[in-house]
Amino acid sequence: MSGAEGEIQARRRTIVVLQDEMRRVLDAARVLLDEYDALYKGDKNAIGAATQKVRKAEEDVVTLRSALIRELAQVGTLLINREDILRTAFAVEDIFGHINGVAFRMSQLSKALARNKKYRDAITDLLGSLIDGMSKLNEGVRGLSMNPQQSIEMAGQVQGLESEIDTKYREAIAQTMKTATGYKELIVVKEILESIEDCADAMLSAANATTVVALGS
Repeated sequence: MSGAEGEIQARRRTIVVLQDEMRRVLDAARVLLDEYDALYKGDKNAIGAATQKVRKAEEDVVTLRSALIRELAQVGTLLINREDILRTAFAVEDIFGHINGVAFRMSQLSKALARNKKYRDAITDLLGSLIDGMSKLNEGVRGLSMNPQQSIEMAGQVQGLESEIDTKYREAIAQTMKTATGYKELIVVKEILESIEDCADAMLSAANATTVVALGS
């Protein structure tokens, strides 16, 4: 096997693991809407099931990241941009810390607050935009295998969605500050909104890391 062929195969193997990792992150992000729906209904079993799915997906990502490190160690200098791939894997994994933060903070939301239309609309709208961004990021990571240009384009769309989330977050925070009926209500809702915005920031960082890998293809 020539050096070029070996590099192609090594890259393909590592990118497949990275794609599996990103798919788990997307699945976990989608669970957040399920959790909010369970909160709205006051279904404690469904809330527990949603948080368990997030934890299981995180465990899978940690396992996949370890597998990726082993793969990169085995290929050694055969893969020129292995550091960029590893940084992308860590950036994708970092999203999970924020997804967990969103899931935990939402679990502190009472049924009454979850049913409050102004909060429900703001939170579910932000979550919808976040999931859209994660879907674009997932497409970008998939594109690393066959179409690096697609990865770059998807990263641009992720940036646009992150900016949209930032605008919605500021509007929701301003509205919450004006209408919250007490400090506890203000703190709980504010922390949920902030955790979603933080998750969007981590998503953008992962998209930027993906762009670096795509440019090195």
